[in-house]
Amino acid sequence: MGTIWAFLQQTAAVTAVALVLLLLQRIFLDKLSPRWQYGVWAVLLLRLVVPAGIAQRSTALDLWPWIEELRAGAELHLSSAYASPWRDSLPAFFWPVPPRAAPASITDWLFVLYLAGALLCVLWFLLCAWRLRRRVDRGVPVSGERLEALRRVAETYDLPLPRRVMECKWDHSPFLLGALRPTLVLPMGWAWDDKVILHELLHLKYHDVAAGWLTTFFRCLHWCNPILWLVFDKIGSDREALCDQRVLEHLEGEDRREYGRLLLSMADDRAVRIPGATTMANGSRAVKTRIQAIARFKRFPRGMAPVSLCITAILALSLVAGFSFQTTAVPLAPARATAASALAASALHRPATVSAALEIYGKGMLSGQQRHAALMCAAMVTPEADMPTLFSRWEAEERDRRTGWSAGPLFRGLVSDGDGGYLCQVFWFRDAELADGETPPEDPAAWPVDYLCHTVWLRQEDGRWTVTKLDEIAGSAPPRTNCVCEDVHTLCGPVTWSGAAEGYRLELSPAHLLETGEGMVGLENLRAFGSPGFSFTPSADAASQQDLYAPLANAPFSLYWDGTRYRLTNETGRHTQLRLRFTPLWQGPEGLTADEENRHIIDPFDEVISLEAGGTVLDNDRSGGGSGSIDMALPRALGPDSYEAVLTTPAGEDITLTMTPRWTTPDGRTLTLPGKEDAA
Repeated sequence: MGTIWAFLQQTAAVTAVALVLLLLQRIFLDKLSPRWQYGVWAVLLLRLVVPAGIAQRSTALDLWPWIEELRAGAELHLSSAYASPWRDSLPAFFWPVPPRAAPASITDWLFVLYLAGALLCVLWFLLCAWRLRRRVDRGVPVSGERLEALRRVAETYDLPLPRRVMECKWDHSPFLLGALRPTLVLPMGWAWDDKVILHELLHLKYHDVAAGWLTTFFRCLHWCNPILWLVFDKIGSDREALCDQRVLEHLEGEDRREYGRLLLSMADDRAVRIPGATTMANGSRAVKTRIQAIARFKRFPRGMAPVSLCITAILALSLVAGFSFQTTAVPLAPARATAASALAASALHRPATVSAALEIYGKGMLSGQQRHAALMCAAMVTPEADMPTLFSRWEAEERDRRTGWSAGPLFRGLVSDGDGGYLCQVFWFRDAELADGETPPEDPAAWPVDYLCHTVWLRQEDGRWTVTKLDEIAGSAPPRTNCVCEDVHTLCGPVTWSGAAEGYRLELSPAHLLETGEGMVGLENLRAFGSPGFSFTPSADAASQQDLYAPLANAPFSLYWDGTRYRLTNETGRHTQLRLRFTPLWQGPEGLTADEENRHIIDPFDEVISLEAGGTVLDNDRSGGGSGSIDMALPRALGPDSYEAVLTTPAGEDITLTMTPRWTTPDGRTLTLPGKEDAA
């Protein structure tokens, strides 16, 4: 916990679980024994030590979406040194982490105040324990008959003995002190009672002093949460009630009634909170509850242990373990969407895969998205350093019908950048607007379609994938948008391989197409795929449409088309016929080879081509594709790392071309990656 928001996330999650457990204890008060009433607090212990939202997991009592929205809204107007409107506040640890910088905002100062309070609580409890230890050390060691009576009780019930037994001035019942060197403390002049000694020795056997220190530790961590302080008191009372239960299991008949009367005599005592110690006198209300439990001693159903374990396990799974919320569509309710809610959702749902990052980036440009949903999509994949610029641009931007795109996204030429990242082209489409006086085509399939293409760079940042736009072009696509790679005269992929030898020049560019999730959204709404007069009017209120446009934080690749754009130029000054062969090569960790069937999406090429003197052949090899491969992994979607190209002359001579890459835009311009200008 490095911010006040992280503390709020953790303490809110713990409080919600604590309240549920209190309610269940009330419901099952007469059904389950004190063993379950105390043992069920193990679920709270798990919640205390497991950070809220760890590993992107959601539980049945999540409060973090509201806290995240509050954080994003507040931090947008602050310049905090510890918190940010762009990062989520889910804690990485359940304990506070001291900051390294000076506080710069009210939320920073609140976190400093929290740290100071936690430290003071620790010092206070340690001081109280030290003072009590010193007081006990000044007491008198017990010997003689009392020590023999203690040993007799321990031997009778097969219980361990404390390291020391001391008598000192004390106004209440005996107590056990110390987790490492347990000491049984007897008040001076106290009338010996085996049942009280049995109670304390059972505390010793089950390490209840250590459990008390654990509760004290969490009191310090959550010192400003009064609900948890009450819950920790309840845990202490349940611990005493369980010890009463264990005592009664060792007693019979009249001894049980005597034990009840003994507790009844303590009903007027005030609660005694001793750090690192146990005592029977824990307040009148708690003692009365324990007496009621004693009255129910024989009425707890037998055989309930398996039921109790099952209930506890279910509670732990639902309230602590939860499920991964990265597997679902990212929600953003249009009715209550704000910039804060959009930024909060984006901070919590980060793309964990390349395909998910492309999916989210692509859906952010669709006109069916609400303005705040578009911000959410953009923020989910934008590097943190670029977030202030993104938000400023979003605030100043006016969105209308023509700034959105009605169909997409479609991905083209996904390739590795050789340094752990990837390049790709992202396409969107919409009906072209006719010029004044222009007659609509009679054939709806001939309606012109505009496209927008972004060349993007995908990199990992803090375990998530970010997308940076490198270049943008717009143009007119063929009516069949899913065949956009056939427009070989204007479009090439994000990397072009070039080689020349003996008067021949060859250029190759992976132009395979990919889709993610459900495929291109809004494709059926283009006139080329609809009926005459059809107009795309997105309805943001329709639940089905919202589901369709909602980005998937774990979207897989689901469909691909093969494709390689090639250009062969004859610079020899004479007509010739050549046999062109090029083979894609994968050299990365994926370990793909060109002859593995259904393991790659670009096939080898082998054709005889006729070339005039000074002529050029420009074409696009498309040999098929596949769909329905919802589990298609990244290696199967990735373009080759290099090409092996060979030309065979009519005389049978093989000319091997050494192919070198360069980053390119769809219109053929050379592209330089940011930060790699010197390498270029």
